[in-house]
Amino acid sequence: MTQPETGWIGSWSPGIGDPDFAGWFTVVAYLIAAFMCWRAYRRIPPSSPAKGWKGVLVTLAPLPLAMLASGARIRSTSPNVRLRSLWLGFFLMLLFLGINKQLDLQTAVTEMGRMAAHSEGWYAIRRRFQVVFILLVFLASAWLFRSILLLASGYRRRLSPVLLGIAFLVCFVTTRAASFHHIDRLLGVNFAGFKLNWILELGGIGLVIFGARNVLHASSTRKAGPPARPSR
Repeated sequence: MTQPETGWIGSWSPGIGDPDFAGWFTVVAYLIAAFMCWRAYRRIPPSSPAKGWKGVLVTLAPLPLAMLASGARIRSTSPNVRLRSLWLGFFLMLLFLGINKQLDLQTAVTEMGRMAAHSEGWYAIRRRFQVVFILLVFLASAWLFRSILLLASGYRRRLSPVLLGIAFLVCFVTTRAASFHHIDRLLGVNFAGFKLNWILELGGIGLVIFGARNVLHASSTRKAGPPARPSR
């Protein structure tokens, strides 16, 4: 059964998709977590004089590099460079997720796939494409988190709450990206009165805020910058 084409993309249009208290509470939590990551990023001295967008691109460069280069090469990179890239990447990720909490862009992507399936005539075998898509999303997410752990080498213990929180959010985003009927039912499963999606999303955000606060508190006592003797 087809859905009515009443929006900009199928049934989707930009707007406030989650206007209740829980939705706005989650948005505010995302923004607080993003702000904490921004503060942690600003506490680490830059290694490049580049400013503006060029400076942002230079700072973020280790992230795609970590997905392509060997672990030994990434670990040999300056800790300042790796940590600034991580914190700025976390800031941008959390800011985007906070905005997307209301825009619900994954629904637009799902609608584009549904419309393409109808127009190209493969809607009847869409389950095969869905399985391939889910596998690709999970593999990409696992590879991304592996790259994050590489960049955090030497500081994983100190950053463990933040990394665990990011892992929760990666799991949440991955399952939402594969948002088909059986996945939606899984996210709605209750554990002691709490839905799985609440545990993953709000739990992840809370861990990031807690971990970033600890890092900021520790850096304020040693006048900013990464610790002289990293611990694994």
